[in-house]
Amino acid sequence: MGANLKVLHLVCACMFLGNVIVSGIWALLAERTRNHSIIAFSNRLVLITDALFTFAGAVGVVWTGHLMAQPLGGEASQPWIQWSYALLSFSGLIWIGVLVPIQLKQRALLRQSTILGEDYWRLSRIWQIAGAVATLLPLPIVYLMVTKAG
Repeated sequence: MGANLKVLHLVCACMFLGNVIVSGIWALLAERTRNHSIIAFSNRLVLITDALFTFAGAVGVVWTGHLMAQPLGGEASQPWIQWSYALLSFSGLIWIGVLVPIQLKQRALLRQSTILGEDYWRLSRIWQIAGAVATLLPLPIVYLMVTKAG
């Protein structure tokens, strides 16, 4: 079961990190067009793929990571695991507390009008900054996971 669990853990990590990175790029490129239809389409797909890939990947990473940590003495026994949990948790809090609510507000604004006003662009700037932080936070986990350092 050990090798299969590692493979599942890596697949979940790829789903999570891949979608987090791609979602930010989709949104950025869509907004650069200033085209309401393209931006609305991107917003809709980012919300869908976040639910399918980011959330599912994060749950899978935590679940499989927890299972793999048990033979090592649990999460509290290894500093690199503690750091990984902290970084992923902080990223998740930003995602749940900032990014998703902004995306939902943006969706509402996009549905209300075809004119993208200052409210939309203010939310976009916050989403881009918070999204960059939430995307960068899990990247060191890859290093910690591979080297078991920290």
